[in-house]
Amino acid sequence: MRQSHILKNARHSADPSRASPAPVAARSTGVHPALLWTPFVLALVGLFFQSSVGIAEFSRLTKAGTPPAVLDAFRPVLMQALWLVVGAGVMWVCSRVRGWLWLASAWVWLLLGWGALLWLALKLPGALTINGATRWLGLPVPVISGITVQPAEFYKLATLLWLTALWSAPRLRASLGTWLGVLLWLSGIGLIMLQPDKDTAVLVFLLGFGIAFLGGLRAQWVCFGALGAALLAGAVVATPLMLGALRDQPWETQPGAYVVKRIQATLDPWAHEREAGYQMVRAQIAVGSGGLFGVGVGEGREKRGLPAVESDYIFAAIAEEMGLVGSLGVIGLLGLLVWACFESARRASTRAARLYWGGLGIWLGVGALMNLSMAVGMLPTMGLPLPFVSAGGSALVSLLAALGIGIALAKETP
Repeated sequence: MRQSHILKNARHSADPSRASPAPVAARSTGVHPALLWTPFVLALVGLFFQSSVGIAEFSRLTKAGTPPAVLDAFRPVLMQALWLVVGAGVMWVCSRVRGWLWLASAWVWLLLGWGALLWLALKLPGALTINGATRWLGLPVPVISGITVQPAEFYKLATLLWLTALWSAPRLRASLGTWLGVLLWLSGIGLIMLQPDKDTAVLVFLLGFGIAFLGGLRAQWVCFGALGAALLAGAVVATPLMLGALRDQPWETQPGAYVVKRIQATLDPWAHEREAGYQMVRAQIAVGSGGLFGVGVGEGREKRGLPAVESDYIFAAIAEEMGLVGSLGVIGLLGLLVWACFESARRASTRAARLYWGGLGIWLGVGALMNLSMAVGMLPTMGLPLPFVSAGGSALVSLLAALGIGIALAKETP
């Protein structure tokens, strides 16, 4: 692959936005202060309510009629706390590496992420299939018996870094290496869809498309991209219906039928309460029953019957126990975090840093919006975490690593 235009210009990847010298404040190498504390506040909020979920699990009896072991009930919380410590260390290490080195190695991280996704697609040793989805790699670790890693979360970071390196080059040329890189990136999105994890695939595509747009993607390509995404979404929905008609079989038994079922459940969740709409109904009851100030910490009832409440539906648990006030507090912190990303992009002194922080803002903003919309029933059930709040080590570490890389890029000067 030809990548010389990225590697050669990695140290000079961004020119000042103005010909005249920028003011001292505008050339500050620091990032917005909120980026240094908001993620950890959100992570602590997540740990607090994951503990509340753990208490509910501890109150359940096992098949033997005894309470579960304390470590079993609180294992997700303890693991998330461990991931937070690891993520903080990763963030610090990433911030100490020179920004130009991250840009120069962007191809390596994209290839590693793509290779991990291919490993899952081939179901090679270590690939884990849970509830019909092959999204995780199981890694044996002494003492804690093992951990699971979700490569798709790190592919988001690889996408952000690679497209930043690509679009921050002084002169973007449509070389063979560039086109091969785009095909490699798109095939990675296809591998994520095969897991299946169409929600994450959509987020990765929107992230890449957003960075390209910020980098100066031409209007006709914006239209082509939007049209292609709409056609792909229509094809995903139509596939099980068409296969059912061609095979003279119920469409519910065809590949990809769960997507159509989730869309139906979104339109009328109560009609599908016992099937695809179960999580949506429980989540909407939790959000609605919270009222203004909530039912009280630890007093939530819906979390006891809501699957994946500590990860996918953590916001529903927060809304039930803390009400509208607590919900707006979490939303406000997320909004502050996204705003701080774009503010850091505005004050950045290099093109690479501007693109990177803008892309990270898109990643956080779109991901949070999709998760919150799912919790209140505006979007179908999906496996996207609420940034920094939901349980999930891969999501947490990848986001903290992204912040560390952004800090490193902010230190670079033209």
